[in-house]
Amino acid sequence: MADPSKTEQATPKKKQEAREKGQIARSVELNSAIILLTALITLRYVGPFLINSMGKLFIFSYENMNAGFGMDNVYTYTVFYMMEIFKMVAPILLVMLVVGLIVNYMQVGVLFTLQPLTPKLSKINPIAGFQRLFSRRSLIEFVKSLLKLTLIGWLGYQGVKASLPQLIPAMDMQGVEAIKFVGTLTMNVLNRIIIALMVIAALDFLYQRWEHGESLKMSKQEIKDEFRQAEGDPMIKARIRQIQREMARRRMFEAVPKATVVITNPTHVAVALEYKDGMQSPMVLAKGERVIAEKIKEVARKHNVPIVENPPLARALLKQCPIGAPISPDLFEAVAEVLAFVYRMNRKKNVSVSMTTK
Repeated sequence: MADPSKTEQATPKKKQEAREKGQIARSVELNSAIILLTALITLRYVGPFLINSMGKLFIFSYENMNAGFGMDNVYTYTVFYMMEIFKMVAPILLVMLVVGLIVNYMQVGVLFTLQPLTPKLSKINPIAGFQRLFSRRSLIEFVKSLLKLTLIGWLGYQGVKASLPQLIPAMDMQGVEAIKFVGTLTMNVLNRIIIALMVIAALDFLYQRWEHGESLKMSKQEIKDEFRQAEGDPMIKARIRQIQREMARRRMFEAVPKATVVITNPTHVAVALEYKDGMQSPMVLAKGERVIAEKIKEVARKHNVPIVENPPLARALLKQCPIGAPISPDLFEAVAEVLAFVYRMNRKKNVSVSMTTK
């Protein structure tokens, strides 16, 4: 009985795993019906060849009825008859083999797996075997077999019944004519049977695909578990992202001592810039808001990095300039004014220190 919790269609990963295990949607009835149809069509084309070969074989047998049978003759005749029979049935067998391979390929594709042959204890478990014996699949197979037998028997009966008026005159026919009559009667009956079997095969093909899809259905929890296995546990991924952010912040704080100036919006934003001789434009070493901004300012004070309050510029730098990249060209002028102010302050400090020393 199907699990009521399994309401979701199978994922591509589940379908691939099932295929690797040999669990595929394949209709044996479709194979049998198409192969039988192919055999009948081939038989119609090679029929004259078969009748001619059989006639030659009968003539050869009649001509050699009185030949002595020693060990050499028995071996020779056996090989001869086997080769002649093989020549007659080989075209039909070859066509059936090729068509069988094509039909299997169209249903399954290229698949090679040994997993269905792997011994399993469940296969010899009598309880599991009893459950399989009375499962839905077994019931469907029983009904299908019973339907085929009933159809074949009824169609065969109807075909013979319709030909009864012709059977009595056929008793006076010569050998070849009698064989042709029996062949025609047989082909008419088989044509009806083939049509019925093709209908059953088409229905069985649709059922096998539906039943295979039902057997692979998954519960919502199984889909979630598969997603976690494929993409990783969300909690673990979140923890990894958190660690990466912490490492990036640590590297950012370690770069603040190299800054030339820290531009702030007094309580919310802080952006650390570096500019040295030879650089084309100032670089953003660190930036952040609230707690991170306070940490940047704390590190800057500890290492005597100038802090300049300029709220519009701080907000613009925070929004437009990524860490480790040059500032935007439209901010050059505003940043240049800040840097000039810092350089003037530094010169005054140097002069003050120099005069104090003297």
